Amino acid sequence: MYKLTDAKRAINCFNLLIKDANDYVVDLIKTSILEEIELDDKQLEQLNQIFFNIKDQISDNSLLTTIQNKKKKKKTTRLPSEYNLFMRENSKPVRENNPQLNNKEVLTEVARLWNLYKIQKVKDGETVKDGETVKDGETVKDGETVKDGETVS
Repeated sequence: MYKLTDAKRAINCFNLLIKDANDYVVDLIKTSILEEIELDDKQLEQLNQIFFNIKDQISDNSLLTTIQNKKKKKKTTRLPSEYNLFMRENSKPVRENNPQLNNKEVLTEVARLWNLYKIQKVKDGETVKDGETVKDGETVKDGETVKDGETVS
């Protein structure tokens, strides 16, 4: 099985080949221009600077950088769900009130509080999303809490 570092090495090898080929083409164009046109020292310096900038831009746009940029562009960020916001807001107070709890126990406690919060929402008449578990064995279907196939009031 290939590792990610092996893939990066291969891409870097391709980058070197592509860079060398591009440098060769740029140098060939530069040589062709210099053979056809006589330039004074100032024009020659400007031409050299132009070709240097072209080579620099080519090396900046490496294959690995292009792949990484495409991966970054594909990532879309979602808004945090109500559960995510609840966990963020309540994890710190639970941790401060119970310093003896480890991370797993803190998350378990906050999840228990989340279930109590959802039950209270249903009792208060607020709608909960379809399919959300309110309590062990209870799920919400079409805005009503259902338990074992029966509607719970």
